[in-house]
Amino acid sequence: MDSVFVRNLVVTAIIGIHPEERVTPQPVRISFELATDGRAAAASDDIRAALDYQRAAETVRNITLSGGFQLVETLAERIAERLLRDYPAAASIRVQVEKTSALADAESVGIAIKRHRGDASGASSEPGPPARL
Repeated sequence: MDSVFVRNLVVTAIIGIHPEERVTPQPVRISFELATDGRAAAASDDIRAALDYQRAAETVRNITLSGGFQLVETLAERIAERLLRDYPAAASIRVQVEKTSALADAESVGIAIKRHRGDASGASSEPGPPARL
């Protein structure tokens, strides 16, 4: 399976649970990878046969800016749901959302999720311990 990806898209947005995070936008670093079969696009050399990463990145930017999310988990889920809906050729998606200024002594904190088309609620989770970031 091939993949189309965008790495380290930075969007300055309101996200977080702390009072200062609710009023001061902060950088959010987002990466995503859509699993798909890229052979038709490669054979035709036509964007209409491909997953348009520029359009996908703009969608991610708009979701991030419009949400006012408290949790990175929620933002990651919304991104996964929307991109799987918008790109029916994608079999699965991996989304990573990082806050780069949440902890003074860490480069970033965040979550990485993987969701598959056709699972309950349009996505499936790979279980892990809950984390509040």
